[in-house]
Amino acid sequence: MNVNFGSRIKALRLSRSMTQEQLAQKLGVSAQAVSKWESGTNMPDILMLPDLSVIFGVTIDELFAMTDEHRMERIENMLYDVRFLSQEEFQQHEKYLKDLQSKPELSAEAGLLLAMLYNKRASEYHDLAKPLARAALQQIPGRKDAHNAIFDAERGPYSDWNFVNHHDLIQFYKSVTAQHPEDIRNYFWLLDLLIDDHRTAEARDYAEQMKAVEHSYHYEMYMGYICQAECNLPEAMEWWQKMLKDSQHKWQVWFEYGSILAKLGRYEDALAYFKRCQPMRPKPRFTDCEDAISQICMILGDIDGAIEAQTQMLGIMKEDWTTEGESVDSILREINRLEGLKK
Repeated sequence: MNVNFGSRIKALRLSRSMTQEQLAQKLGVSAQAVSKWESGTNMPDILMLPDLSVIFGVTIDELFAMTDEHRMERIENMLYDVRFLSQEEFQQHEKYLKDLQSKPELSAEAGLLLAMLYNKRASEYHDLAKPLARAALQQIPGRKDAHNAIFDAERGPYSDWNFVNHHDLIQFYKSVTAQHPEDIRNYFWLLDLLIDDHRTAEARDYAEQMKAVEHSYHYEMYMGYICQAECNLPEAMEWWQKMLKDSQHKWQVWFEYGSILAKLGRYEDALAYFKRCQPMRPKPRFTDCEDAISQICMILGDIDGAIEAQTQMLGIMKEDWTTEGESVDSILREINRLEGLKK
């Protein structure tokens, strides 16, 4: 790393027709220090990196001459680790990814990452809008646009069919599924959309196609949701119980059954299934169970139970994933919020 960084510093210095003495003078260090950087025997203090980037007119990442793949990986990690991006950071990453789309071998990945960046930005603005919209409705009650602002920021449900149906997205997923019929995940997303729109006859057809590709517990799960959308809850429960019986060795099935019961308002029953799947998960563990338990506890008025679940989430994140970043900070904020409710 030192040698590569030193070579990069030397190349940038020479590209600007700058001597070691001139660079040293701009940084307030000795020419000997610059020479050691370029030879790889020493590295500049990390606090000098911003000054070096300004002098050479490059980003700090570019100082290290990272590969495109490495830099894209860093951007993706940043999307999960940072709560709010500065405008400068956002514009820098946006420009880089747009430029990267000109490379045929990286165009698709760069486009996907750019979409994730835009979604991250939208989520940030929604987080900023939430408290403002709630405060506005409390101060000026009766304002429809205040209700709309809350629902838009917090993904509230609308009842207007013309606003909430997914016909355009369904058509897109039908096309993708037809192009890649062997990819079972395409069926998951398509079935979710069809069932949400109560297009159950089409959903049944695609569920059978999915089963032909791979018969997993998802078939029984979706058949249950189809029956529920057709207002046949007894048959839906039969499908879901078959799912649980046939695939009881999978922790995901216990979680799905708990989710089904929670959606039906059977919260106490749901808690039992979420807790049942907790010890079944392999490492690295996902924290869906603890998140669901925490939310149900809040619905039931059990603040201590919610705090306990959030604390379990924190332990899993630190043990299996990371000890820092937004994934950890968001849990700490929620624990602090819950603790405040007890006072």
